[in-house]
Amino acid sequence: MSNTNDELQTLIFKPINLSDGDRVENIRKKSNNTLYLYTFASLFAWQEDEQYEICFGDNAFLVKNGAEGEHAYLFPCGSDEGKKKLLDSLLNNEKPELYSLTDEDKAFLEDAYPGLFVFEERRDEFIYLFDKDAQIELKGKEYKKQRHQIHIGKNSAEKWTTEPITAANIDRALALNAKWAENKGSYVLADLTAAKCALYNFDSLSMWGLLFQADGEDAAYVTGSFITPEIFDLSFCKVLGDRRDFFVRWKFFSSLPQEVRIIDSEEDLGIEGLRINKLSRHPSELIRIWKGSIKQ
Repeated sequence: MSNTNDELQTLIFKPINLSDGDRVENIRKKSNNTLYLYTFASLFAWQEDEQYEICFGDNAFLVKNGAEGEHAYLFPCGSDEGKKKLLDSLLNNEKPELYSLTDEDKAFLEDAYPGLFVFEERRDEFIYLFDKDAQIELKGKEYKKQRHQIHIGKNSAEKWTTEPITAANIDRALALNAKWAENKGSYVLADLTAAKCALYNFDSLSMWGLLFQADGEDAAYVTGSFITPEIFDLSFCKVLGDRRDFFVRWKFFSSLPQEVRIIDSEEDLGIEGLRINKLSRHPSELIRIWKGSIKQ
C-alpha cells in the first residue's frame, strides 16, 4: 500500500442528509460516474432500506451499505486519487466487501491492489439501459409483442391524460403508491419505502415524473431523475390495473426531454417476472456488475 499511516484518512460515516446533495452530485459529475446508484436521489431515497451512511474524502465519497453486512461498501465514487485514499484507509482497518463494481472499477482494483481481491459477477444487479428513441418508435419485428401490449394498455381506458408531478398533486401520487402496494399484497417489491421517500422529497431531490389518469381516475405514476442531460434513471413506476405498464412506460418515454437518449431501467433483482419483462423490451446494453472481496 502506497500511503503511510500519517496519510491515511480517518473514515467518519454519517447519515445522508439533503444538505449533502450538492456535494455528492459535484463529485459524481466531475468523475463522470453515470451509475444510477451514485446519484444523490438514489442514495437518499434508498438509505433506509440499504442502511446507507456516507463518508466524504478529497474529491470522493464512500458509502457504507449496512444492509449487506458490517463490512459492506459501495465502490467509492470520485477522482482516482480520492478513491485510492479512501480505499487505503478502509483496507488499513478491515477486510471490506465492495459492491456495485463496473468492469472499469474492477480493473481499477486489479491495478491498484494486484492480487488482493477476488471478484464475483452479480447477474441480479446488472443494469438495463434502453435507447429512448427505439423504445418510442418500436420499429421492426422484435418489437411486435411490445406494440401489442401498448395497444392493450391504451385501450383499457377511453381517455388517458397525464400531468407533471408537482407539490400540488404529490399527495395523489402517494395515495396511488399506497393503493398499488395494497393491491400487490405479499408480492409487493421492496422499493415501497424508497418510493415514498422520493415522493416526499420530490423537489429537493430534483426528480421528474408524470401522474397518469385513466378515465379521470389516477392510474399510474412514473418518476426518476436525470443522471446526465442525456441519461434518465427510471426509478419508480407504479401502475394500477392489468397489462397497462407497457403503455404507461411508452407514454412516459415519449414525454421526456428531447436531449434524453438513454433510459436507465436499473436492475432486475433476480426476480424472474421482472427479468422477463426487462429483457422482453430489448435493452440496448446490460452493464455488468461485480462484487470484490479480499482474497482469503
